[in-house]
Amino acid sequence: MKRSWLYTLVAVLLLAAGVGAYSLGRIIGNNEANTSLSGTALQTPVNLSNVQLQTSEGDFEFADLNGKVVVVFFGFVGCPDVCPLTMSRLAEIYRNIGEPEDLAVVMVTVDPENDTPELVKNYATGFHPKFVGLGGDNSQVAEAAKRFFIGYSATDGGVVHTDPVLILDRNSAMQRVYSQTNLSQLQNDLPRLLETL
Repeated sequence: MKRSWLYTLVAVLLLAAGVGAYSLGRIIGNNEANTSLSGTALQTPVNLSNVQLQTSEGDFEFADLNGKVVVVFFGFVGCPDVCPLTMSRLAEIYRNIGEPEDLAVVMVTVDPENDTPELVKNYATGFHPKFVGLGGDNSQVAEAAKRFFIGYSATDGGVVHTDPVLILDRNSAMQRVYSQTNLSQLQNDLPRLLETL
């Protein structure tokens, strides 16, 4: 009788341990799923602190924004579709997460022939007054695009360009890339990026 009671106790304890281990595994698994980030992480972050462009006030380097997480988009003022849509989405995300002081949103023109730094500033701040608009001469814009892995070309119909959104850490190193297809996840990711970058 005592032996069967002991076997029952051991069986109950083993069952409880199994249920506990299973539940813990589910909790950890769910937490990992909930905290995973979208976009593409760069295995080797690219330091962009010395990329030189122009604001409406003068010279600019991305090192000027050190201490902030920076969201960067390359576009142009005359763009009829993806640029205003992307900038509108970034403005909505920025507002929805509370307009954090340690987050900068930057647009860089890929049309330096037509977009002066003043024009890009007015365009960017039209979406949100704290957004930064950057331009420069042809060589500055070409070098910046190359360093950020952005492709662009002038055509008879305007300018064509690649359209990712790029995330820089607080030391101006590019850490993450969001395509247009996963840009909607940026709002969920930015609070965590602000904590970890």
